Amino acid sequence: MKWTLACLCVVLAIDTCRGETIRECDRYGGFTAVAGTKTGWFHVEEIGGRWYFVTPEGHAFFSLGATHAVECMRQDELNLFETKYGSSEERLAECVLAKFNAWGYNSSGYGLLPTMQKRIPYVATIWTEGPRSFSAGEKSHFTDVFDPAVQERLRRTVRRATARHIDNQLCLGYVLIDLPVWHPKPVRGESYVDFFRGLSAGAPGRRAYEAFVAENATGDPMADDEAFLNLAADAYYQCVVDELRKCDPHHVLLGDRFMALPRWTPDSILVTAAKYVDVISFQPMGTRTPLREYIDHVHEITGKPVLLADTNTMTMRPTKGQVDRTEYERSAGEHTMEYYRDAAGSKACIGIHRCTVRDYQPWNPRYHRRGLLKADDTPYSILVDRTRRTNACVYELVYAK
Repeated sequence: MKWTLACLCVVLAIDTCRGETIRECDRYGGFTAVAGTKTGWFHVEEIGGRWYFVTPEGHAFFSLGATHAVECMRQDELNLFETKYGSSEERLAECVLAKFNAWGYNSSGYGLLPTMQKRIPYVATIWTEGPRSFSAGEKSHFTDVFDPAVQERLRRTVRRATARHIDNQLCLGYVLIDLPVWHPKPVRGESYVDFFRGLSAGAPGRRAYEAFVAENATGDPMADDEAFLNLAADAYYQCVVDELRKCDPHHVLLGDRFMALPRWTPDSILVTAAKYVDVISFQPMGTRTPLREYIDHVHEITGKPVLLADTNTMTMRPTKGQVDRTEYERSAGEHTMEYYRDAAGSKACIGIHRCTVRDYQPWNPRYHRRGLLKADDTPYSILVDRTRRTNACVYELVYAK
């Protein structure tokens, strides 16, 4: 297997706080000075009071990467995939990996290019069904997780999605639905409980809801709805996880990418998920809000480590055609440093993955991504430099004795 990571033997981390430090790494990017259990697969482990991913060779690994690299091919506004990369996914992946190395990333988040799966630690995706995805909008719908037909679809989805990752030692684990709507009174749109109430008489989910009301209703509508949602969550996770453990007993289950904070995701849902998943993952909404206290809280109630699986610290959105983006770069760069160091300060945090490599529709309020590269593939030099320095400081923080 060909490896890309520059830290095969040694990593040179340029730390804005302490100057240059040289750290020895294993071939997966794990720091050899912080040892865990060698299992032959990535897993999660608490070492010296702090949680980490642990590499197949048994060394601590705090995951810093970026998501949606595949959008450099699929959301290619200027047709660079054809004109610059000759329609070669391998050439594009080589370029992305080189940039990851230069930026101080040791992994890729989900949504990577296929070639990258053989070259760098990464997050795999199993897009399941059950709760609606807030981010997918009209493309996603609630489904009846009590229905045996839906459960069989879920099992087939798991079998199909895991097949390509089962034997890959670079896989960090699996994420499921992006921003699932588990709240009994969501910020917008109908709730999952409304969906169950609206099913036809005799539908498995309708019967489950009516049985719950008959036996457990307290008279508090919000509390009752939340309690029933946890029954649905239990059915969903049990089905998915049982099949996943059969198909792939080695890899970590990173769970759904929840919306962070209780007004989006009730604590009770996190506790239910924690019965089945290895890690509680979030796609934070509104990343101007530091999350260290929330990460600590989630760990306290679940006992699980936390991954920020898709985080963009954009502080402002440009207008279409805006040329001078210096203010944006400085602001986003400063906030990246502040936000990452705050989150990594929690001993339960095992990684932070930045949302998006390259811009696409950054001016669109509904469908926007803001990367470290502009749409023409040139870097935001100020933001890139601050990101590289941020990553070095985070490594210094999480591996410090």
